[in-house]
Amino acid sequence: MNLDEKIKQELESEAKKLDKILAHEPGIFNMLANAYKGALGGWLILVGIFTFLITLLLFWAGYQFFLVTELNYEQKIFWGLVMIFVGMVQIALKMWTFMEMNRQSTNREIKRLEMSIERLVNTLIKTKEA
Repeated sequence: MNLDEKIKQELESEAKKLDKILAHEPGIFNMLANAYKGALGGWLILVGIFTFLITLLLFWAGYQFFLVTELNYEQKIFWGLVMIFVGMVQIALKMWTFMEMNRQSTNREIKRLEMSIERLVNTLIKTKEA
C-alpha cells in the first residue's frame, strides 16, 4: 500500500467519524429552545416579540406600497423606504437570534471539551500514581 492510499483511507475514516458526530447534533428547533433556556433567554423572548411586530409592520408597509392605488408618489416612496428599513431591522434581529443560538452551542461544546480534558487528566494522574 502506497502513501496516497494510506492518506485516502485515513481521510475516509475521519469523514465517517465526523458524520457520526454531526448526526448527533441537535436540530435548529432544539438549538433555538436551548438558546431560550440560556442566560439571555429573556432578551430572546423580547426580541422575538419585537421581530413579530416588525414583521407585521413590514407586511403593512408592503400592502400600502403595492396594493393601495390612491396614494401619490411621495407616499409610495415613504412606504417603500419604510419597507426597506423595517426589512433591514428584521434581518438584524434574526441575525442576533441566530448568533445567540450559535454562541450557546459553542459554549456547550467548550464545556464538553473541558469535561473530557478533566477526565483525561484525572485518568492520567490515577495511572501515574499507581
